[in-house]
Amino acid sequence: MPELPEVEYTARQLRASVVGATIREAHIFWERTISHPAAPDFLAEVAGRRIEAVRRRGKFLLLDLSGGLFLSIHRRMTGNFLLLSPGWRLDTSLREQDPATWNTKGPTFYVEAEDGAATYSSELKYCRVCFVFEDGRCLLFTDPRKFGKVGLWPQEQEQEALKGLGPEPLEEDFSLERFSRSLAGRRTVIKQVLLDQTVVAGVGNIYADEALFYAYIHPLRRAESLMPNEIQLLHEGIITVLRRGIEHGGTSFNDYRDLWGEAGDNYNHVQVYHQEGKPCRRCGTLIERMVIAQRSAHLCPTCQPAPVQTGDVVIAVP
Repeated sequence: MPELPEVEYTARQLRASVVGATIREAHIFWERTISHPAAPDFLAEVAGRRIEAVRRRGKFLLLDLSGGLFLSIHRRMTGNFLLLSPGWRLDTSLREQDPATWNTKGPTFYVEAEDGAATYSSELKYCRVCFVFEDGRCLLFTDPRKFGKVGLWPQEQEQEALKGLGPEPLEEDFSLERFSRSLAGRRTVIKQVLLDQTVVAGVGNIYADEALFYAYIHPLRRAESLMPNEIQLLHEGIITVLRRGIEHGGTSFNDYRDLWGEAGDNYNHVQVYHQEGKPCRRCGTLIERMVIAQRSAHLCPTCQPAPVQTGDVVIAVP
């Protein structure tokens, strides 16, 4: 799932590319992608709107539109945005020819030459929503697994649309004091706490593993067991690994791509995530993988000593 760095990187690309563009029309190819309102209302209300700003909140992309509306996009597992230059056209004939394949792949896209010959793209597939701009460009929301959601909301309903999100880790409200309070008294293991979007917005599996490695903390440590110096180092680690992820264009190891279809480079800079069996860059011990609450966790067993439970206290064994 794209996490904060991947979403932020795409937000910056969109901010530089589509702010000021007017949406001539939209097409929906998988209705369940639209979370709010009903699909016909979505199509009617988004048409003619100008994109005035692009923001991010946690893992949500937010596009502010003229007329007091905004688009909220949660990419979930496999959602991506792609921006096509003018000249690309839609072919929806598959919908009638082969409905089963249509439900999987969606429309096809082609460019028509001056002699009328059409060149189809084999890469542009799984489009669920397409925004066509007045200048002829197309902004595609592609999503092979169909878990992503796109909503259209009045600005006054932003709190409702984004309810439950904690502080932004790259902003001032993610203070060390607030983070410390959020961990106090929690018996849940720290890896799960970091994935709780009410604690810190935008952190997922990749950057939780990287932040815990940064702070020398085992993912099975209970949150309440962390000492003040450990909490400070973990707070610093969260900010550091997220900024590093943005700097390198996000982490691509499967489906994530940026606005131009390019993979992010941060996978070449991760320390433990998906590195099981490779030597730790700090100490040389082989990186291990474990499963915590049905989610994978990656760690160095030497740098991140395993906790030992003694009564009601969990301590780290050096």
